[in-house]
Amino acid sequence: MKNRLLSTLLVALLATATFAQEKEKSKVSFKFYGFVRNYACYDTRASYTSNSEQFYYMPKDVNYNEDKTEDLNAQDNIMLLSITTRLGLNVTGLEFLGAKTSAKIESDFAGFGSSNTVLRIRQAYAKMEWEKNKLLVGQAWHPIMGDMMPDVFSLETGAPFTPFSRSPQVRYDFQTKGVTLTATALYQFQYTSYGPDGGSFEYARNAIVPEVYLQGMIRNGGFMMGVGLDILTLKPRQYYTTMEKEFVKNPIYQADGTPVLDANGEQVYASVPTGNEVAVKHNSNKKFVSFTPTLFASYKKGDWGVKGRVTYAQNAAHLSMISGYGVTEKLDNGEWKYSSLNSISGWVDATYKLNLKRGFFTFCCFAGYTKNLVCMNDICKNDKGEFMLYMRGEKNMDYMWRVAPSVLYTHNALSVGVEYNPTTVGYSKNNGTDINDNYTMYNPHAVTNHRICAMLRYNF
Repeated sequence: MKNRLLSTLLVALLATATFAQEKEKSKVSFKFYGFVRNYACYDTRASYTSNSEQFYYMPKDVNYNEDKTEDLNAQDNIMLLSITTRLGLNVTGLEFLGAKTSAKIESDFAGFGSSNTVLRIRQAYAKMEWEKNKLLVGQAWHPIMGDMMPDVFSLETGAPFTPFSRSPQVRYDFQTKGVTLTATALYQFQYTSYGPDGGSFEYARNAIVPEVYLQGMIRNGGFMMGVGLDILTLKPRQYYTTMEKEFVKNPIYQADGTPVLDANGEQVYASVPTGNEVAVKHNSNKKFVSFTPTLFASYKKGDWGVKGRVTYAQNAAHLSMISGYGVTEKLDNGEWKYSSLNSISGWVDATYKLNLKRGFFTFCCFAGYTKNLVCMNDICKNDKGEFMLYMRGEKNMDYMWRVAPSVLYTHNALSVGVEYNPTTVGYSKNNGTDINDNYTMYNPHAVTNHRICAMLRYNF
């Protein structure tokens, strides 16, 4: 009887728990989204790109052959890829400490790998929203650009004239009466700084101090304006190497040939220089800090819209900008000191939406400009006479500009578009006279690539 009563009670408890769990699950909603994206590009010369040439930065400098009759970079190329096809899942529901909760998982096929079809995480975060406060934890758009991007459909979305990055982060937003204040701590993953070992997130992680971004933004009707500051700390080297005298240990003997012993009866040795030098590694503790302020604004009324941003970039390679830093002093103890490369970048883009009986056209014109503002200190050179620079992009760039008109037609789930993207770079010759020790450029010559892109995207 007792066993039957106990079994009945257990079944009742299990049924109650299952019902409560199912009722709780019913509050959670799932929404899948994404698109199949086919992207084709034609270029008139070799260029600095990523993501299998879909993410465009800049044309490469002139590279003449041995008899100076041909520019080896003046060769056109074309590609068609679907690796930026996107899959995403939005999850909403449930409550946590009085906050509405949500989560996002988003991926595409443009990850790391020799096949260029590796599934990668674009975004993966959880978010809690109270009445005036928001907290986001996970990988998401870097807040320096996530609140306002150009409306172009090209994959680089205005980079390198504008910051572009997604990073693991802890982001806090406070919102009241159209004002949003943001404070974010970030670490690098896919978009990294450069250093002695190439592009890597190790320089930021080894610095321990997280990247910090602070922003204030105001919205009023169709007008939005904001100002932000990105603060990045790097430790470029884990250790450094010095050449030191080599010593050997020789046993010490008394005059009668017996060994000299210490208080414990152990043989006593003397360190004797050999006349040779050996490499000795030491832990490095040299870090440096860079500051990247930005100012942005947008206005939209009806079918018209305009956006713009100005960024003073210091060591902003992790934000997909043509930027970095250099070694400015080699200390006697083997340590190095560093200083950021400075540049100013700005862009503006205007859009117009033309509604039709079936679908609509979106016309956009993007214009961007960036200028090298040199380094605050002279940059050291290595044994080959080359500047000790660690940066994204070509090292002899003085300026760059781009004007890119585009048109996109959308009807139901399908979008078809074309974009013309001419990018011009002013390069100085690295001949010892046209580039100063503080990275000042002289006598730049213009190099232009004409890029024509076409896209077909099926949204779901």
